[in-house]
Amino acid sequence: MSTILRNIFQKRSMNNASSSRNHLAPRPLRRCRSASPAPPKAPLLTTEQQNLIKKSWQRVSKAHIGKSIYQKMTSKSPDSKSLFLVDYSTISRHERYFVDLIQTAVENLTDMEKALQPWLEMIGKGHSGFAIKSKDWDSFGEAIVTAVAEWILPGKQHRETIRAWMLLSSFISDRLGAASQRPLDTSNHICTPRIQLLTLISTGPTLSS
Repeated sequence: MSTILRNIFQKRSMNNASSSRNHLAPRPLRRCRSASPAPPKAPLLTTEQQNLIKKSWQRVSKAHIGKSIYQKMTSKSPDSKSLFLVDYSTISRHERYFVDLIQTAVENLTDMEKALQPWLEMIGKGHSGFAIKSKDWDSFGEAIVTAVAEWILPGKQHRETIRAWMLLSSFISDRLGAASQRPLDTSNHICTPRIQLLTLISTGPTLSS
């Protein structure tokens, strides 16, 4: 009996020693894979598309394009006419806004996400107090393309130029429409939506250093 117990204790002692050695033995280190930086986001417009927009915009009559956009927008969405009946100067004022808006967009094609998008979102928020529907913003985007298309010369680049303008106008109308659904900051009671819009349109986007 004593022999059996001695054998059992010896086996336990050997197992414990083996377990202790395994516990103390150095384990292979795991190789930590450092997080690789995310690939840069491709720009919405290629360099060629940006050039097509700039060239075609140079041919556009800035004295007439605003009126053309308004007419095509209200023709596409007749209900939107009521949005411009605030006072006698609302239509002509917005026709100038349209031109300034597109001019600013064209000047910031290379930095649409950082410079142009925040500016568009602020303008969109300035419209949150008005009853503008999603279809009105869509009509505005379509009106930009159809109005500008009247000055785009025919030729092999005509289709690509139209496509570039479609991408830009969709970017503009989508950002404006989405931001207009968010409430306007009313902490400053003196700063009305109209005053905010006048300020934003006149200053344009601000690049952060």
